[in-house]
Amino acid sequence: MVWKELKDRLKGEVDIIILTLIFALVASTYFWTPEYIKTVQPNTLLAVTSPVLTLLGLLIAYRANDKIRNPKLKIVRWGLYKFHDSVRIFAEVENAAGREIARDARALITIRKMENEKEKPLEKSDLVLKNELIDNDEPLVPYETVKVEGEPVPWMIPETPYQSLGLDGLLLKHITNIAPGQRNKIAILDIVRRPDNKYYLRVFSEYGTEKELVRNLRYIRRIRCALKPGDYRFYLNVSADKARPAIGVMQIDVKKQRILFLKPAQEEVGLKDLF
Repeated sequence: MVWKELKDRLKGEVDIIILTLIFALVASTYFWTPEYIKTVQPNTLLAVTSPVLTLLGLLIAYRANDKIRNPKLKIVRWGLYKFHDSVRIFAEVENAAGREIARDARALITIRKMENEKEKPLEKSDLVLKNELIDNDEPLVPYETVKVEGEPVPWMIPETPYQSLGLDGLLLKHITNIAPGQRNKIAILDIVRRPDNKYYLRVFSEYGTEKELVRNLRYIRRIRCALKPGDYRFYLNVSADKARPAIGVMQIDVKKQRILFLKPAQEEVGLKDLF
């Protein structure tokens, strides 16, 4: 895990690494002179390499300063909101102080089913049937092709400089801006307890968490999908303009009545303690 995180971090610094290596290579000619350069006068060598070193130094300083100022996103913690018959799970995201505004920040989730400690794709049998959904939930994921990979989830405080509309003219709520040192929350899902005391997972979509009036006819909640009780792992990817993505992982095992917060790591929560 540590090696993977280091590898991902180095990928974002490739330009600075290359410039630094070139700088070191050129600078080394002052101290280590290959055979084919020995005939060159020191003053000539200095006149040739000095402008190159100056330019490379300026490029390194510019790129380093630019990266220091770029937004830096971090999933600070996982949180829970308790309602009468449901529990909402959210992730709190922070943009580091002293950075630029994290513009067009968005969060995407990928869901995997866990069987015998192995990840598997979702199947139709994992979805709650439409006639078993409650509170005007309407899923976007089709029952014929079940797939939730890199799908947007909403911010609790969305903020866009323009109005983005989706199905039936409903506002999209999956984009926001996060000022330096400020935080915002991502609404991921509700664990819903039905009147028959059975559970299902209401996974949110880009349309937010609340019911909206559609065509002046009825109120509906456009959710990503509704999952039957089972063992699921959720991958959260939070990105913004000029920011390196922040990654989160959690697991909900309804049958074993537990919620595992894997990254960032937090104490396990029992479902029985929430209802």
